Amino acid sequence: MAQLPNILSSFFKTAEERGKTTCAIVKRDGHWVKVSWADVSRSVLEKAVGLRRLGVKRGDRVALLANTSLEWTIADCAIIAVGGITVPIYCSLTKDRIAYILRDSAPSAAIVEDNRVAQLFEEATRMGGISGITVIGILGGSAPFMFGDLGKDATPAELSDIRQEIQRPGLDDTATYVYTSGTTGELKGVIITQGMIAAEIDAARQVFGFQPGEVGLACLPLAHVLGRMMQFYQLVQGTVSAYAESIETLAENYIDLRPHFVCCVPRMLEKIHERARERIALLSPHRRRLFEWAIKIGLECNAFDQKRRRVPVGFAAKRFIAEHLVFKKLRARLGGKIRGFICGGAKLSEDTIRFLYAVGIKVLEGYGLTETFAAVTVNRADDYHFGTVGKPLPGIAIKLAADGEVLIKGPVVFRQYLHRPEESSAAFDKEGWFKSGDLGEYSRDGFLRITGRKKDMIVTSGGKNIAPQMIEQTMLSSPFISNFMVFGDGHKYLTALVTLNREDVLRHLRSKGEKISDQERLAHRADVRKLIAAHIEDKNRLLARYETIKRFAILESDFSQTTGELTPTLKVRRAYTSEKYRDLLESLYSD
Repeated sequence: MAQLPNILSSFFKTAEERGKTTCAIVKRDGHWVKVSWADVSRSVLEKAVGLRRLGVKRGDRVALLANTSLEWTIADCAIIAVGGITVPIYCSLTKDRIAYILRDSAPSAAIVEDNRVAQLFEEATRMGGISGITVIGILGGSAPFMFGDLGKDATPAELSDIRQEIQRPGLDDTATYVYTSGTTGELKGVIITQGMIAAEIDAARQVFGFQPGEVGLACLPLAHVLGRMMQFYQLVQGTVSAYAESIETLAENYIDLRPHFVCCVPRMLEKIHERARERIALLSPHRRRLFEWAIKIGLECNAFDQKRRRVPVGFAAKRFIAEHLVFKKLRARLGGKIRGFICGGAKLSEDTIRFLYAVGIKVLEGYGLTETFAAVTVNRADDYHFGTVGKPLPGIAIKLAADGEVLIKGPVVFRQYLHRPEESSAAFDKEGWFKSGDLGEYSRDGFLRITGRKKDMIVTSGGKNIAPQMIEQTMLSSPFISNFMVFGDGHKYLTALVTLNREDVLRHLRSKGEKISDQERLAHRADVRKLIAAHIEDKNRLLARYETIKRFAILESDFSQTTGELTPTLKVRRAYTSEKYRDLLESLYSD
């Protein structure tokens, strides 16, 4: 497959080929509406004209604070179309973090979702002492300019001029600044070029195999590189982008939109697995046994598929029965057409991935960073290994340093952070390999497994080096645990903070005959503590002695973005959380 030219010229080529066929599906006034490729590409041109009229020119930064929508995609493309640089910002970030990004990126304009986000933006600019930014409202509200009105009266000459402008950028030109999630420290702006995006999309097209006209459900934040990569992939590949209403309405949106594939984070798949377990628990003993039998057959057949061996006739016959009695009904809850999930952002529970494969749903789990504009490795539909993040994408080289750090080379790798020359230089070794900061190992058959984050390594007072993520993933296999954070740097043993899956804990207690209100303070109940302690004790048996959890504290409320413990991609901000609960954690080392 030939290297793509700049990303927008590739999108417009696809739009011309697809014409009046469906490009996007969105909900408007309570109804799902199909929008054609011709209409989307025309809208990008018009909005680009409107931005140019407002003074946005080549090299200008434009902040984009909005939730996932077709308007977000059009705004992103329009900014790039005039030679601008998109600066996506999560609406869920705190005011001080938004202010930091605005100071660092210095945008001349900002496109904001609605009045609520506009107010958040205004407070952030006031906090940061920032002025002179043109504000454009994207989905209503009272901003000085409205996105929907931009370029509506564009002349043929203006539209033609933008079309010519789209052809200008080369692969070295900057398309966007994307800020890291800040799990290990201060936010950093990563300079993403046209070439990085084009190389990533080229590789994705060789691996994913989704066909023009197939429907992909867009539900991840487009401020995140994984969601953004899929946005551009679909615009170039010609698949249909169906925009979910929200994460909360996914169950209904699956059925309404009937997607062929979904790009997601692990928590979304774990929720699907949890709901399935809840339904199984409510079945009659006979139907429960049927379900368990079907899953067992699915896993046994999958073992043959994974080794690329023919499934024996007897097993194939059993899978046929399981498919019609169980699996087909399960997939119907996801629309009935689902072929696969593309998953990244954190480690996925192996129990969940095995369950999905058993029922006939592929999970293309991968690994990447903001600095690589999403994936550098992925499990393919026909070449996968559970518990790993797959093999390198075409054109990408990976090796492990002496200490196990994952080193990366290839056209998707960034060159520099914004305004941080020293950190940019420090991100590469002497041979030009990007130092990811992640620790990894290879399976016997050549699949990469991420074992931890270098900066997160815990060194106990006894000198043991421990990667907390592996322990945390082991403990998270309980349906009663929502988040689990290991602590112990400089101490003689490990402790942990635990947050609860309230609904599952309440359901369990009620199944034991407990009369308990939804507002019960579960963290202080002896029976809840005993439940969690039993699970930790069971999982401790799988760990080396120095890796076991000796003491733990259950928090009354879950980690969240609002309270600061989670990033927008739902990763735990370890340093922040350790400091926030410092006194509680230290008390676990008191006799």
